[in-house]
Amino acid sequence: MTGFAVVWGIFILVVLLGVSNGLENGMQANYGNRLSNSVDIWTRWTDMAYKGLPRWRYLRFTDREATLVQQMPEVEYFSRVASNYRQTTFRTEGDEMEIIGVEPDFQRIYRKQILQGRFLDPIDMAEHKKVAVVDERAIKAFSCAAEEIVGQYITVGDVLFRVVGVCEQGEKWDGAIVYIPFATHQALYSTDKKFEKMSMTLREGTHDIKKRIFSLLAPPMQIHPDDTEAIGIWSQEESAEQNQQAMAAIRLFIIILGLCTLISGGVGVSNIMLVSVRERTRELGIRKALGAPPATIMQTIVGEALAITLTFGVIGVLLGMGVVALIGQLTQDAENQILLNPSVNLAVVAIATTIIVFIGVVAGAIPALRAMKIKPIEAMREK
Repeated sequence: MTGFAVVWGIFILVVLLGVSNGLENGMQANYGNRLSNSVDIWTRWTDMAYKGLPRWRYLRFTDREATLVQQMPEVEYFSRVASNYRQTTFRTEGDEMEIIGVEPDFQRIYRKQILQGRFLDPIDMAEHKKVAVVDERAIKAFSCAAEEIVGQYITVGDVLFRVVGVCEQGEKWDGAIVYIPFATHQALYSTDKKFEKMSMTLREGTHDIKKRIFSLLAPPMQIHPDDTEAIGIWSQEESAEQNQQAMAAIRLFIIILGLCTLISGGVGVSNIMLVSVRERTRELGIRKALGAPPATIMQTIVGEALAITLTFGVIGVLLGMGVVALIGQLTQDAENQILLNPSVNLAVVAIATTIIVFIGVVAGAIPALRAMKIKPIEAMREK
């Protein structure tokens, strides 16, 4: 039972550290496509009445707001974004997919890797071309190869689009996506020329942009100066910092929890060794009477405690690493990978093993010191 306590403690520590590492990898993979200085802006419902306008108004951007944001000196790349859903087919295969209208800079903002063909270009925008770039999930829905579809036509709703490229999939939780020129999307699906989202990147050294964006957009959109919830502004840089802080807090909590569990196991080892010394009082007294030096008795007790903690600790490490590897195998093909490649750093294993050895020495040293003080004549009286 003492050995099980040690196994359980180190097992929990290793598994929790492996899972936290997988969570961190998953977050980086889910947001890794975006540039670190990217910003998304989208419209919401107003929460305050303003200048005779009602409280609950659903806002949408126009080209006027897009021009204001694009002309900010901090903005490097910029794209308006509009989306809707349409049944999309290639030959006889297809599904309902998200149709996203974007501008050419969208590829730089999201670092879209082109697998076949090309991305949308300024000529596609200027001429309102019916061309499309499909992602990997769309290719799966079409049941075709990437090189097979480039140059062919897909049906979006009841409109034909020529596929000019295939790109990697979007965020891990996204469905199949078809990218078309923003101007084409507006002409087909938004005759009022309004849209809900803008994406951009900021020049190096730009920080705290949210307040400036809101103060720029609030007047033309008739938003109350205090109604900051009317426009959503998401910064990749701030999100990354918050994620890092959250993961640091999780890791610290896991380490503290694991250490407490290990210490609990060490207390169990110490208690069982105290009981062992008590039961072997006569034996230890006889050994001292026969001339056994105190160091030998110390070595015997500490060696037993060390053997328990080290043996069962290594078992716990191996079991923990095995479970972490199993979790990695079970989640590697998941559609939405919250956990990605969970693993345990070898340095962490070395530190955990060192802690086990330290606990074993301390757990054995306490009862060993008591055993060294036993007088032979008193030991012989023990029953």
